[in-house]
Amino acid sequence: MAISMYSLSPVSHKNKSSFSCSSNFKMAEAAILVALETLRNLLLDETKFLSGVGSQVKGLESQIKEMQCLLEDTDRSRHHGSKSVGYWILEIRDLVHQAEDVIEIYSVIQVSMKRGRGIRQFFQRFSCVSNRCCRLHKIGLEISEIRTDIGRVYKSMQEYGLRSIVQEENSGPASENQIWKRKTYSFETNDCFVGMEEDLKRLVSLTVDNNVSRIISVWGMGGLGKTTIVRRVYNHANVKHAFDSFAWVCITQQCRIRFVLEEVRKQLMPQKKEDAMHLTDTELVEQLFQVQKEKRCLIVLDDLWKIEHRDCLLDIFVDSQILMTTRKQNVADVGLSYKLGLLNMADGWQLLKCKAFPRGCVPPDFWPQIELFEEVGKKMVKICGYLPLVISLLGGILSKRQLLKEWELVNKNIDDYLFSAGSTDQDNKINAVVLDLSYEDLPSYLKPCFLYMGQFVEDQYVYGDNLYMLWIAEGLISVENQANGETLMDVAELYLSELASRCMVEIVAQDTVSSKRYASCHLHDVVRDLCLLKGKKEDFRLKVVNFQGGRLDVLSPSVLGIKTRYLAMHFRGKVEVEHDEFTTNHEETTKHIRSLKFICHSKQRKINFPKSVLEYFYNFKLLRVLVFEGCNFQGRKLPKEIGNLIHLRYLRLRNCEFTELPSSISNLIYLCTLDLFHSWDVRIPNVLHKLIRLKHLFLPDYRKTSNAIARKYKLSLEGLSKLETLIGFDSLFHDWKSVSRMKNLRRLRATVHDVKTLSEIIYDLKTYRDNLQESTLIIRDGCELTSLEQEVPILRKLLTCPNLHSLWIDVHTPNLKQEIKTELVFPRLVFLTLRNCKIEDDPMQMLEILPCLESLCLWPSSYVGKNMTCSGSGFCKLKTIQLWGLPNLTEWKVEKGAMPILSELEIRDCPKLGKIQDELRSITNLEKLEISELPGFGKWVSGRNRGVQHCFPCSFRHHPSND
Repeated sequence: MAISMYSLSPVSHKNKSSFSCSSNFKMAEAAILVALETLRNLLLDETKFLSGVGSQVKGLESQIKEMQCLLEDTDRSRHHGSKSVGYWILEIRDLVHQAEDVIEIYSVIQVSMKRGRGIRQFFQRFSCVSNRCCRLHKIGLEISEIRTDIGRVYKSMQEYGLRSIVQEENSGPASENQIWKRKTYSFETNDCFVGMEEDLKRLVSLTVDNNVSRIISVWGMGGLGKTTIVRRVYNHANVKHAFDSFAWVCITQQCRIRFVLEEVRKQLMPQKKEDAMHLTDTELVEQLFQVQKEKRCLIVLDDLWKIEHRDCLLDIFVDSQILMTTRKQNVADVGLSYKLGLLNMADGWQLLKCKAFPRGCVPPDFWPQIELFEEVGKKMVKICGYLPLVISLLGGILSKRQLLKEWELVNKNIDDYLFSAGSTDQDNKINAVVLDLSYEDLPSYLKPCFLYMGQFVEDQYVYGDNLYMLWIAEGLISVENQANGETLMDVAELYLSELASRCMVEIVAQDTVSSKRYASCHLHDVVRDLCLLKGKKEDFRLKVVNFQGGRLDVLSPSVLGIKTRYLAMHFRGKVEVEHDEFTTNHEETTKHIRSLKFICHSKQRKINFPKSVLEYFYNFKLLRVLVFEGCNFQGRKLPKEIGNLIHLRYLRLRNCEFTELPSSISNLIYLCTLDLFHSWDVRIPNVLHKLIRLKHLFLPDYRKTSNAIARKYKLSLEGLSKLETLIGFDSLFHDWKSVSRMKNLRRLRATVHDVKTLSEIIYDLKTYRDNLQESTLIIRDGCELTSLEQEVPILRKLLTCPNLHSLWIDVHTPNLKQEIKTELVFPRLVFLTLRNCKIEDDPMQMLEILPCLESLCLWPSSYVGKNMTCSGSGFCKLKTIQLWGLPNLTEWKVEKGAMPILSELEIRDCPKLGKIQDELRSITNLEKLEISELPGFGKWVSGRNRGVQHCFPCSFRHHPSND
C-alpha cells in the first residue's frame, strides 16, 4: 500500500545552537497559547460551575501567564542557553495540557449535574473520569499539584538567570489585541506582476509558434512565480486565439494519473454528459486521443514532481501543446526547458513597494525619506535572494511598519535569521527567511491559527466560514477578543484578514451588499511547507496522513501517534478501513487527541467505516472536533456512542451515507457546529433544543417530497435561539415559526415549496433581519406563483424584499408584470438564478434595474422568448452572466454602456442565437468567456485580437445545493 504521512513529532533537544534555543523560546507562544485560551474561555463561560475551585483555576491561569511573559521576555533579550530551556518548555506544555484536561472534564460534569438528567448513566459511562474528578476536593488537589510543578519549573528558570516581566498589559493575546486595531483589512487580491514581463512575452511566443517544441517546461525553485506566469500565458489573448480547447490540471507530489485524465477530458470535452468514472481506462484514453486529433489543444500540467508521472502523461497527450511547471530540472529535461530566473534589484524593489505600501503607492509622509527607505529596502531584497514569494511575504511584514527605524530593525533580523540558518544552499537560505521572519513576526494569537492550517492538503481551498468554525471549536479564538456586537465568527474573520494582509494566506474575496467577506482561502505550497516545518519545530502535535489506497487500520498506534492532538486523514483511491482492537492501547492513543478528521477526496466512491471502528470513538473522551466527509457507515447507522463525546464542539458528517442521527447527540452540551450538508435523507431526532450552545446548523438534503416522507422527517427547530447559521431549511420538513424566533441569525439558506411559508419569510426578512450577512432563498415546485389572484402581490413582496442577497426561482412564472418596474426592486440582491420560469416577455427590462446585482444565471427554460435587449444604462454592477439552455433565443442586443464591469460570460445550448460579436465589443472589461453550441461564433473568435480570456472550467456560481 502507498501511504504518505507528515508526522509533526516533538522537537529534539540535542541541538545546542543559539538558533535552536531561539526556536524553543518562540515555541512557548504557540505551544501553550491554545491551552491558555481554553482555560480562559472556561473561566468566562463556566464560572458558575467552577465554584469551590475557581480561585485555584485563576491562580493557575496567572502562573501560566507569568511563565509566558518570562519566555517572551527572554526571547526578546536573546539570552540563549543550554538544552535545559527546551526541556522546560516541553514540561510546561505538558502541565498546561493537564490543567486544560482537568478543568474541562470537571466543567462538563458540573454542567451535566446541573441539568439533572442521566447522571447515573453518565457516571457509568465515564467511570474512569468520574473516579478521578467527581469530588471537588480531588479536582482542587490535582490543580494544586499542577501549580506546584509549574512553580518548580518557574523557580528553576528564574534561578537560571531569566528575568521575568509579569505586567498584565505586556502578556498574552489580550494585550496584543488591544494594540491591534479592529478593522477590516484590505481585500485586494491582485498579484503584483513585476519583473517577468519579458518572460511572459517570450513564453507566449513560444507557445503559439508551431515550429517550436510542443512541450515547454517552466522550472525553478519554489516561490519564483512559475504558476503565476504560466497562468498569464494560459489566459493571454494570443494564446486563446491560437487554440480550440484548453485544460489546466494541478499535479502535485501525489499524482493520480486517472484523476488527471478525467479532469483533462472534462475540460477538453465539456459537451460530454456522461461521467468519466463509468469509462474504462482504454475508453478514456481513446476519447482523449480523438479530441486531440479534432482540435488544437493546450494542456497545462502544473507542479510536476516525478519523471515517471511526466512520461506517462506525455505518452497520452501526444497531439497537444503542453505547458509544464516543475521545481526539478530533471523533470523539465524534455522538449523546450525554460528556467525562470530571480528578479533583479530594480524589479525586486518595485515588488517590495507594491506589497509594503497600499496599492503600491508611496504615501506622501514617506517622500522626504524615500531614498533611505529604498536603501534599506534594497538591502532586504538582496538578502531575500530576489525571490518573489519571499519579497511578497516581507512586504506584508513591512506594511505594518511606518517608521524607518522599524524597517532597519527588520533588516537587522533578516541578517540574524540567515546567519543562524547555517547553510550555503540557496533554497535553505530562502526557507530560513520564510521560516524565521514571516512566521516569527506573527502575533502570538495568530500562530496557532496558522499552524492549524497545515492539515489542509496541497491546492485545497477552504471556505472561510468553515475555517472560522474549526478555529472556534479548537479554542483558537478567545471570547475575550470580542467587541460589542461582534461574534466569534467576526473575530475569526479578523484573524484571517491579518494573515492575508501579511501574505501568509492567499484569499478569495467575495463582495456582498451587507459586508465584505472572505469566501475561501488556501496556502501557497511553499507557505504550506513552512507551516508544517514550524508545526514540527514547535511541537504543535498535528499529524497529516495522505493515504493513497489499500487496507488501513485507522486506529492503530502508528496512525494515531502517542501524543497527537490534531489528526487529519485524507483518503484517495480505493481504501478499506479496518481496526484490530487488540493492537490499540486505549489510554495512550486517545487521551491526547482533540481533533479527528476523515476526509475522502474521491468523487467516485465513499469510504466504508465498519461498526467496530465507529464504536471505538467512544474512547476519545476529550475530542473537540470530529469530521467525516464522503463516508459510509456500516448498516447506515451512526452508533449511539457518539453521544459519549460530550466535549465535542464541532461535528461534521458531510456527504455521508446514513439514515439518522442517534438521539444520544442530546448529550453534546458543548456542541457549537452540527454539519450534515449533502448527507441525504437523514432523520434528525427532535432533541436539538438540548444543544444549548449550538450556533451553526447545516441540515441535510431531502430528495423525497411526498407527504408521508415529509411527516416522517419533520424536525422541530424550537429552542435554537442562539443559532447564527442555518443552512438547509426546507418548508416541507421544517416550520418557519421556529426560525422566526432566531434573532441572532447571520447566515440563512431556505428552500420554499408553498406560498404561505414564502409570505412568512418575506415578512420576517423585511421586519427583523437587518443583521443578516448572507441570505439565500430557493423557490421550488409547489410554490404557486402563477395564480391570477396571488401572482402580482406575492411577486411584489418578493421583488421588494430587503435583506435578501441570493435568489433562486425554479417554478413557472411566465408574466413578470411591467408595473413591477415602478417598485424598489431587490434593494440588496447580489445573485439571481432563474430556471423553469418560462418567462414570455424580455426579462432584461426588469432585471437590469436591480441596483446591486452582480451575478445573473438564466438557466434552461427560464426564458422562452426570442429577443433580449440590455439598455445602455443597465446592469451597472453585473460581473458574471450565464445563458444556458434558451432554445428559442435568436437575438441578444447589448447597447453601448450596458454591463460596464462585466468580467465573465458563459453561453451554452442557445442554438438559434445569432452572431453577437458586435454586442460583445461594447463590453470592455470581459476577462473570461465560454461559448459552446453557438453557430458562427468560433470562427469570429479565432480572428479576434482583443483581450478576452477563455477559461476552463468557468468560475461561475452554481446552484446553492452544489456549493
